[in-house]
Amino acid sequence: MTTDVVKADAAAGERGLTRKTARRLAWAERTVYGAAGTWAAIGPAMDLPWWAHGAALATGALTGVGLWKRSGTDDWTRRLTSSLRALPVLGWTAAYTGGLLVPVFDYPNGWPMLGAAAWTAVMIPMTPWTRSKGLKRAVDNLPVLAGEPEVVDAEPVTFADHMRALWNRSQATGDTSLEEIWQYDFDGPDFEAIVLAPAGHTVPRTLDERAIAGVFDVPVDAVATAPVPGYGPGRLAIQVAPRLAEARRVREALEVEAEDPGAALERIWAEHVNNTGGAAPGVDLVAYAIGEDQIRLRIAAPRGKTLRVNHEALCSALGIDDISRLVMEGAGPREAVVYIYRANPLLHVRPPTKEDLTMDDRGRISIGVAHDGTVARIQLFNFDTGRAQHGITAGTTGAGKSGLMRLFGAAQRISGVISWMADVQGGMSMPEMEGRIDWFAKGPEETMQQLRALHAVKRYREDHSNGRGDFDFHGPWRLIQWTGDEINRLLSSLDQDVRKEAAWMIGDLQKTGQKVGIGIDLAVQSLHLKELGDNHEIREKGKEGHVFLLRTASSSTQGMGLDGIAPIGAHISPIPERIYEGAGAKELFEGTANTEGVPTPGMGWLITEGKAVLFRTFVLKKVNGLYPQLQELMDGHPMPTLTEGEARAAGAAYAHRGTAAAKEAGKAAGGPSRPPQGPVGSGAPEGEPEPATGAPEAFSKDKERGAEKLPEAPSPMAAATGKAPTIRERILAALKDHPEGLALKEIRTAVGCGTEGGPATRSVNNEVSSLANEGGLKALGRGVYRLP
Repeated sequence: MTTDVVKADAAAGERGLTRKTARRLAWAERTVYGAAGTWAAIGPAMDLPWWAHGAALATGALTGVGLWKRSGTDDWTRRLTSSLRALPVLGWTAAYTGGLLVPVFDYPNGWPMLGAAAWTAVMIPMTPWTRSKGLKRAVDNLPVLAGEPEVVDAEPVTFADHMRALWNRSQATGDTSLEEIWQYDFDGPDFEAIVLAPAGHTVPRTLDERAIAGVFDVPVDAVATAPVPGYGPGRLAIQVAPRLAEARRVREALEVEAEDPGAALERIWAEHVNNTGGAAPGVDLVAYAIGEDQIRLRIAAPRGKTLRVNHEALCSALGIDDISRLVMEGAGPREAVVYIYRANPLLHVRPPTKEDLTMDDRGRISIGVAHDGTVARIQLFNFDTGRAQHGITAGTTGAGKSGLMRLFGAAQRISGVISWMADVQGGMSMPEMEGRIDWFAKGPEETMQQLRALHAVKRYREDHSNGRGDFDFHGPWRLIQWTGDEINRLLSSLDQDVRKEAAWMIGDLQKTGQKVGIGIDLAVQSLHLKELGDNHEIREKGKEGHVFLLRTASSSTQGMGLDGIAPIGAHISPIPERIYEGAGAKELFEGTANTEGVPTPGMGWLITEGKAVLFRTFVLKKVNGLYPQLQELMDGHPMPTLTEGEARAAGAAYAHRGTAAAKEAGKAAGGPSRPPQGPVGSGAPEGEPEPATGAPEAFSKDKERGAEKLPEAPSPMAAATGKAPTIRERILAALKDHPEGLALKEIRTAVGCGTEGGPATRSVNNEVSSLANEGGLKALGRGVYRLP
């Protein structure tokens, strides 16, 4: 006979007690016991009306009557729960009654109080009301037997017993039984068994892999069936192996990924990048290209969102330990291209060639190799605007700034550009440049002479350009490129006058030199204003052409270099000091990690023409502290110099620059190397001679005869300060043209407040007040003044 196991319905009004509900009910019950026990101790001794004491006694009596009525039932659980619920009330009434009987029996008042305290101490931990609720619910939910009682099998103990229990409880298995269960591993779920039908019956056709998978709640592919050899359809061999199925799926996926690496890439992206908690949730893998040494990914954020991907998090998601092997280039606000390399592509860079360092028809030279193997170029001259180009290079000590400046000097000489370079460190940074460029200044003093001479040449070109607003590259004047290495040393000099004059000259050359063919390149360790002579324009104007961000010592320098020019979607990753191949966690743990590493001087980011490119400068071999290959490239080309008129403007410092050996090195036959000359335009005075090669011949003859001595180029800042009228002189001049008087606001406008180089508003206000107090001005009314 089959016995059905059912659940008894909960009694009406009874609610289930969850653990949280039970804790709250017990807390409330204990609070009531504490208050009731206190009242049972002090209430009987208080002068209360008779009905107040009577209510306490009546409560106990009614509770006793109710308990007596419930005790007549055969339901033992009801009797037990009723007793638990009546116990607190009966005990409290007894303690209260004892307190009322003190005057009657004349025994000490402390005994009733002790009884109330004992009742409270027992009830609080016991919480009989809460226990009665839990007991009632537990009994109501016990399984009861429908029909005649039968002996119920015990709970399964072994793995085989548990599998048989699952089989017997399933309606899909019918009258069959599960026999000969063999578990593969003691701690695993995989097993084999025989399905046995009753004698004379067959195993139902409906008992297939899907039905068996439902019995044991496993994937369908984890179940296999087969006939039992030597037996008929009354037996069926089954295999239920979820672990083996999982291993098979993984193996098949690996085989597919081995044949199609793109499948592995898509899986990794879906599992570790574009999912909740991944490296870049919401970022889609749009397309990819897998090569032998490089993988390119095109990724995109959803429309209406901007692409924000953490470089380190993406490396972690893709299993890349060396973050320098992953490069991300932005392509707008929501898309980017990710490059993944087998090894850092910039560890080994070739040396430069003559073609690299020769200016092309767009005014560009190549200074290194980009991470994708293309050359990294910058513009020395923009033929579209007719202007020379400025640049700024930021990098800490050893980052490769001087190496980059060497390439600038070599490219300028090869391309026919007049190269002036200043090494404020005294010539130690670029010794190869001495005698191989037109003017190599060493130390702060010579650098200041060079800047004054350059400013004088700028004024000379402005005076003789006949109002031309751009530079005629094919005209009589050569493009001049001034490069200042370690310029921070000059712009942060302790000598305040030197610092101010240098900052003023560099800033003025940056603002006005481009139109007359003068470009400025600065190499600095820091871009903080304190290191740039407190001149904000030096940093901003230097970023107009090209910016090199090599390895920096602080993120603030990188931020200042990118501020205002960072391409949309640019992802600038930091440059490490060394790159260690084969130094992952596994190698560190095993003690086989590479401890030498490859230094990274010259590696950095080039920001130019609206793009940010990871690159490294061409690498040259150093021999005895010099670079002979670079010297050979430069020595094969003539050295371009100033015209005679420009040389006169540059003054004595330019005429006496360098040594005799350097002057001899500058001489070359056949004229300078430069692009083909066009017709001479109106950018130079009529009759201006062509630029000379080496030291100007006229100057050499004059010096030999001793017939002419050139003066030093004057300080442009001192000259400007000497010629500039004072604020008082400006105010008086403005009022002289307006005898009827001017309002204070009109005076400020007339003297140039708010214009570049104009006086401050407060200074003008103070000067007007001083003149009025001294009688130099007459006040006509509120804020209106005229000359007396």
